Amino acid sequence: MKSEIVAWLQRARVVAVVRRLPEDVFHDVIGALIEGGITTIEVTMDSAGGSRLIAQTRERYGDRARIGAGTVLTDQQMLDAHASGAEFFVSPHFDPALLSLAESLAKPMVPGVLSPTEVHAARQAGAEAVKIFPAAAMGPGYVRDLRGPFGDLQAMVTGGIDETNARQFIEAGAIAVGMGSSLFPKAEIAARDFMSIARRAERLRTLLG
Repeated sequence: MKSEIVAWLQRARVVAVVRRLPEDVFHDVIGALIEGGITTIEVTMDSAGGSRLIAQTRERYGDRARIGAGTVLTDQQMLDAHASGAEFFVSPHFDPALLSLAESLAKPMVPGVLSPTEVHAARQAGAEAVKIFPAAAMGPGYVRDLRGPFGDLQAMVTGGIDETNARQFIEAGAIAVGMGSSLFPKAEIAARDFMSIARRAERLRTLLG
């Protein structure tokens, strides 16, 4: 349920943002991430067949992972993702209508925000957690600054997060980091080196606690 999203993110620490992966390696990458301990997966809706991939991943991994939909921009995308079994929704922006729709579907949503005004508006609209995007452009200090006026801010950070800065964002007060291609570099995918992806996932889980 909606109230669980903060606890999910706090336990996960890392959310894998899977965007436009070639389908012939999609499930290999997902499997490597889960093997390495990253079990919260966000399949973006701008991926070809995003809803279908969500349904396949839910069927394949069941209770071993939480599978959600990312880059949700429209009502129809949210409805399609919901029908496919998405357990949560993430957007790069704040849209109160989308947040309301997610609530009607009894699924948690993490809207994207950047400014203090957006943080406040999203929280007033009922968002229990927000996504600060693009986070790396602002730096860990920005998260720390936001937690001044918003002391109970529950924020995931995405955009430019990798092994070199993830820990800094957690120490600054983020409850989780969202990471995409830095988890599964193109060179490793091309070489089908899924073991390296699993090892990186394991390192990050250890690094972030």
